[in-house]
Amino acid sequence: MFLRNQFKSVGMFKLPLVKKQEIILEDVSLIGYDKVNQSDDYESIVHFFLDDYRFESIYNNPEKKIETLKQFKAVMTPDFSMFAEMPIALQLFSTFKNRWVGAYLQENGICVIPTVRWGDLTSFNFCFDGIEKGSIVAVSTIGIKKQKAHFMLGYNEMLNRIKPSKVICYGKPFDEMKGGIIEVDYAETNNLSKDFFVKKTFISELFPLYKGGGSANGQSSGNPNNSNLPTKSKPNSKKTLYKNGKKIRDRYYDEQGYAKKDIDYTDHGNPKEHPKVPHEHKWDWRNPEEPKRSVIDD
Repeated sequence: MFLRNQFKSVGMFKLPLVKKQEIILEDVSLIGYDKVNQSDDYESIVHFFLDDYRFESIYNNPEKKIETLKQFKAVMTPDFSMFAEMPIALQLFSTFKNRWVGAYLQENGICVIPTVRWGDLTSFNFCFDGIEKGSIVAVSTIGIKKQKAHFMLGYNEMLNRIKPSKVICYGKPFDEMKGGIIEVDYAETNNLSKDFFVKKTFISELFPLYKGGGSANGQSSGNPNNSNLPTKSKPNSKKTLYKNGKKIRDRYYDEQGYAKKDIDYTDHGNPKEHPKVPHEHKWDWRNPEEPKRSVIDD
């Protein structure tokens, strides 16, 4: 376990090989890895389209969940983040962890579906390795509207390299996506109504979904006036916007790195609507693809 070299490896960087498996894909439904202990929906496939901290244990201590995961129809490989801004070594390590866990689960009798994620163009040298050709694979389109061109570049390269038999797409597929795509609805998986109001699950658990496939700062802010500050940054950090040497805005990020509030230091040219300076705006993440700033919170 310590050396992590017990599985057949392939490619330039000797990534563990996740073997092709035949899985019946009728009425596909997904369940998050963070919910498996509370669920008996064993016909579902376990996914990892979550914040990394929710599933780091599957790499660090995989034995703990083996018996639980064996009960489910199949398990996707963990979707470790791969942003274009990450050092290439970390992108490679994310890919290694993805494949190692997949090979480990297969060795323990679990049906596995590889999750495919790519970062910058350099990652194309390894991010499609370690998956047997003709496999069923999984991708996600959540949060990447602004990174569509880069996503499609990687997606088409994935089709060419892996030649998957089916592609499970978590989120709405782009019209340009080819292949045998099986769409899995984001709102249905997370027990949301069509307008993204929560039915069964706390909202704080639902939206840590943008994992890579482009720039870490590529998400839409939901407001064109906020485009100079990203909506996602380092957890528990702050960024400041200046204009002509004057501080305009401070943006604060939560423990998951998502914008939680802005402190604005101008009245936006509208003193009637913004009589108090500075004033606060909070961020609404109920629609993760288009987060929006709320009304003023005095």
